[in-house]
Amino acid sequence: MHSVILEILKQATGSTFAIVGLMFLLSIGVWATLVQKWLANGSRKRSFAKWRELMGERPTFQDLLKLSKSIPDSPMGRITKSALSEMEGLSAYVSYDSLEHRGELVRESTERAVDVEKEKNERSLVFLAFCSATGPLIGLLGTVWGIMDSFYQIGKQGSGNITVVAPGIAEALLATMAGLLVAIPSSVGYNAFAGFNRKAESLMFNFGSELVSLFKRGDLSALERSTAKKA
Repeated sequence: MHSVILEILKQATGSTFAIVGLMFLLSIGVWATLVQKWLANGSRKRSFAKWRELMGERPTFQDLLKLSKSIPDSPMGRITKSALSEMEGLSAYVSYDSLEHRGELVRESTERAVDVEKEKNERSLVFLAFCSATGPLIGLLGTVWGIMDSFYQIGKQGSGNITVVAPGIAEALLATMAGLLVAIPSSVGYNAFAGFNRKAESLMFNFGSELVSLFKRGDLSALERSTAKKA
């Protein structure tokens, strides 16, 4: 197979060389991205599982703060730090009028943190989507070019002999194959990683919701204690 490809490239035109060379470079980028994303997602998945295991069923803010310090690179840790940072800026005084507004501020801070994590997760997917969409098109361009060259040779030599047509057709098929070798792994990787990102996003939003609920329960308890003392 390798010898056939080399033989075709020896007789190929400059346009075929350019297309195959471009596909080769894109293929290197695609596989590097696939490996990097696979390793990153594996690490992220383990951090989710570890965080959930250590968090327990009914954690306190003190428990979450300790967890965020012990697992600082975890997405959950960064979301927790964002929420705690917002809480530190709130007044210690709680009233029934401010209860909902305080919870809304914490919710917004968790959503911003989740959006940042989401952007990180999707950063490399743009390249995979680009290669998945443009790979076949660039390969198709090479195919059309090779067929055009074949017809040109037929007209130039006045013969439809297979030895005249075959080189151009071979170049066309090689360009098509190069485009598919870029597009197929890009498409498979993009869909797999996009599915993982959707699950990760759901986990992070649910965790952010838990943080807001925990904060609201704390505020409500403090307000009830204050009201009871006044009574």
